[in-house]
Amino acid sequence: MRTPHRTTARPRRARLAAVAAAAGMVLLAGCAAPLPTPQPEETPATPPPVLDETEQDDVLAAVGTALEEAGAATDPALLEGRVSGPALAIRTSQLNVAKARGNADLVTELPTDVQQVVIPTTQTWPRTSYGVSVQPESLQPPRLSVYEQAGARDQYELWGWVRLFPSTTLPSFAAPTIGSEAVAPDDDTLLVTPTDAVAQYADVLNVGSSSSFAASFPDDSFRAQLAERAKVWTDALAPAAGKYTLTFTPDPDQPVRSVRTADGGALVVGTMTSAESMTAEEGAQVPPDTESVKALFGSAGTTNVLKVGYRDVVAIYVPPAGSEEQLQVLGTEHVATSAANA
Repeated sequence: MRTPHRTTARPRRARLAAVAAAAGMVLLAGCAAPLPTPQPEETPATPPPVLDETEQDDVLAAVGTALEEAGAATDPALLEGRVSGPALAIRTSQLNVAKARGNADLVTELPTDVQQVVIPTTQTWPRTSYGVSVQPESLQPPRLSVYEQAGARDQYELWGWVRLFPSTTLPSFAAPTIGSEAVAPDDDTLLVTPTDAVAQYADVLNVGSSSSFAASFPDDSFRAQLAERAKVWTDALAPAAGKYTLTFTPDPDQPVRSVRTADGGALVVGTMTSAESMTAEEGAQVPPDTESVKALFGSAGTTNVLKVGYRDVVAIYVPPAGSEEQLQVLGTEHVATSAANA
């Protein structure tokens, strides 16, 4: 009779030992220190500047090349991709006038060599930077220019500029390596919001000392220039029972651009349109009076009415809320873009 085969205890003990060893590994793993996890870098309290000075220099050089090429050819189409907003409207008009009159001096000199830059820390778009030029060769005052990148895939373009008033002292800004905060059009940490600053200055331009905001602004050379022109035209139209008017309106399609100054105030750059009207009695003639207006007027016959449209850019320093300082107009640009006889 065959003896039944019996399984020995040794293999069974080996299996139990293996299971116990595995269980021990699990227990040991449960008692081990947790593995280190990557720690993201802390977000800085103040965002870094979005351009370094070399990149800003590249922007200035590219804009300068476009301005130079368009000027040499008196062709506004060559500004495409590097000039936008009020700067494009103004430069296009100037180039057309220069071509019609054969006079390149009718185009504003815009050096892109700068003595100061203000770099944004804005992490969204649009992004706006600023540059103060060296003095032009014509010895006119430096220009304050505004450059803007509309979106992540867009190039920086020249959006606007002003001619700084003689002897103007600009406010202080953070160093370009630190960057400056953009200020919203409705920011309420200022003496007045950026939007209101431009609107109030337009009111002062329109009604002078009768404006309820007249005390907020000191006298400036632009207002003196406009007053002198108004007197010349008023005197010229008086014998023909004529009337002279000039009205400024903030541009609703172009929000102001603003950046924080070192003292908590803001540099505000806004755009306006202005309409000039010279009207005399029936039968009188009111001809264009400047080279630019003559070019814009073209071959239209003169009548007793002359109407000239302008694009304007203004830069204003707005102190922080609670300040007893006045708002300070730093510079303007006032360029004729249309002319008609009715």
